[in-house]
Order: sequence, then structure tokens, then C-alpha cells
Amino acid sequence: MNTLRNQTAFAVPANLAPLTPAEIEAYARRIRAEAIADLIYKSWVALKSLATRAQAYLAQQRALNELNSLDDAMLRDIGLSRSQIPAAVAGLIARPAATAVNENAVTDQVIRLVPRHAA
Repeated sequence: MNTLRNQTAFAVPANLAPLTPAEIEAYARRIRAEAIADLIYKSWVALKSLATRAQAYLAQQRALNELNSLDDAMLRDIGLSRSQIPAAVAGLIARPAATAVNENAVTDQVIRLVPRHAA
């Protein structure tokens, strides 16, 4: 017996009586509501991801603009040359912290110009 129930990919038990049109419509409405809810959730996640990427891009642009506005002497004071600015903003250049006078201080600390999550 080839019924609609046997041909669908949905997990409907085979021992049920044939569905009435009202039951089919209710089942279709439930599946449609679940699909719409899933679509809304995935759209929200994509929108949040897009906003996070936009914030990171804007933070990098602000850092680039600020470092480019410094003169060469100030850049030299922080240990950068003008050609290293894009790499420093991208987090590719790590500068060791100045050695502390205290021998118990942590000396392997790394200073980054932009937080890693914003890069």
C-alpha cells in the first residue's frame, strides 16, 4: 500500500490510521512554524556575526588612523616604523614589555596594540 505517509521523509509512525485533511494541515502548519523559527534564529546569528565583524573592522581602522597620524619620532618611541603599522594593527607584531626592575615580575608579557578578538 503506497500512501503519502510511506513516501515522505518525515518520521511518522507507520501504524497510524490514515490522516485526515485537518491533521495533515495541522502537521504542515507545525513544520512550517518550526522552519520559520529556525530561519529567524539563523538570520539573527548571521546578523550578530556581521555586526561583530563590522566592529572589529572599525576598531582596526581607528587604530590605523591613529597610528598613521603620529609622526615618525613618536612611532620610533613605541618601537614601530611607518611600514609596520598595518602588521601591528593586525596583531602580527608583538613587542615584549619593558623589563621590570622587580625580579619577581612576569617578563614574558606581550603588549598588543589591538586586542586579538578585534583583529
